[in-house]
Amino acid sequence: MNRPWISASRNLFLRTTARQCSLTRARLTVQFRRNLTQSVVRPISFKGIFRSSNEEKRQVLLEQDNLFHVLSKSPLPEMRDRASMIKKYGTCPVCESEGHKNKPTYDCPDCGYPTHCCEEHHHQGREAHKEVCSVLRQVNEDDHDLRSGRSMKEFEFPSAQGFDEAVNMANWDVFFYTRSFPSMDSDRSIRHVSKLLTYPITIASVLHQATPYKYGEQITAEGMRSIAALKTVLYPTNQLNNDAQAQVRTETVNIYLLGARAEATLPSHIWLQLAYLFPSTPFHIHFVGPDALAPNQEPHTTSVNERLFFTYDNALYEDYHEKIEKFDPYTDLFFMFSPGIGHFKEGWKPSIEKLLETKCPIFITGYDESDMDNDIKAVEQDYQFDWILKPTVNEYRSLKRDVNLMDVRQTILANYGIWGIRGKRYDVVHDPEANE
Repeated sequence: MNRPWISASRNLFLRTTARQCSLTRARLTVQFRRNLTQSVVRPISFKGIFRSSNEEKRQVLLEQDNLFHVLSKSPLPEMRDRASMIKKYGTCPVCESEGHKNKPTYDCPDCGYPTHCCEEHHHQGREAHKEVCSVLRQVNEDDHDLRSGRSMKEFEFPSAQGFDEAVNMANWDVFFYTRSFPSMDSDRSIRHVSKLLTYPITIASVLHQATPYKYGEQITAEGMRSIAALKTVLYPTNQLNNDAQAQVRTETVNIYLLGARAEATLPSHIWLQLAYLFPSTPFHIHFVGPDALAPNQEPHTTSVNERLFFTYDNALYEDYHEKIEKFDPYTDLFFMFSPGIGHFKEGWKPSIEKLLETKCPIFITGYDESDMDNDIKAVEQDYQFDWILKPTVNEYRSLKRDVNLMDVRQTILANYGIWGIRGKRYDVVHDPEANE
């Protein structure tokens, strides 16, 4: 996918390169990619959305009939800051078409975002802006709602499921119903929850026995072998389904999240939703990458309970890889959430080579079809691998859009699509002379 905001930030990158001479060029590339994605398409700041049970009730700042505000005049400082960033780094699209670089200082009254340099250019570009205006207004209201101070009932997630309760993973709606989530009365609530859960439930969706992806359609023969190996651990055959005390504790499943960004900021109880779907299995989730830790934090390991462990490490994966004694396709898998391999092939190369050596499944997501195609082409050009999951729309993509603050015409759905590969297990070569 062609991402114009990359070139817009290139000068800033070049100015900082000299101060980071201790890193190799490949490492700089990967780190820049991570920082760029984190800053341009900002994940929700989860601090303040969730509060402990003994915390006093938050003040309601905005009522439900007062969620639309022009960003630069919003009563919420964070939204005003967002407008300032757009005005600082964005470009008026009409001026851009004329070869100029004027800033978008005029606020569209319909979506509330700074979109053009003046009212005249706003009218001139109205037809083109219509394509994204309604989407931006929806994002505007969603973001104000998240910060409105209301009681977020939709975030009161269910706890452990009964062992005799079947969960259907066909799509968000069916999952919410069969998993006994609180009733969500609006599409906005569903968007909010999908944004939070897209990372853990995307992982669960490819591992669960009720996966929405079908063998022979999305899942290949090699994919069935890889997923079946993991399922021997996730679904032990000798457990007694109706007796919680008799559940057989399996080996720990290690999930390595490479280039972790937004997923590393999720509160731990969000990740519990993954663990609840596999009640016999302990999980160890490894958040690896330059943005996996806040500044000044040291790598560390922590746990929620005896079945869910987290390791946070800001090393590049090729370095973290050396800390692991061995990898097992029955217990280990990798996820790369929108890694941008196609844009930074050389930066990702050392990591991908080591991933493929493990013969463990690797699942990769993308912002949209074009983003996935770029990554797939880059991987096909440089590596030998087996397909395990053909590229497809992710049933558990975020339904809440993110906006590129350097070009508000561009919006994405986190984890829009998903595909999976594995290091090639064997090559069959026909040699006629060997048969003589």
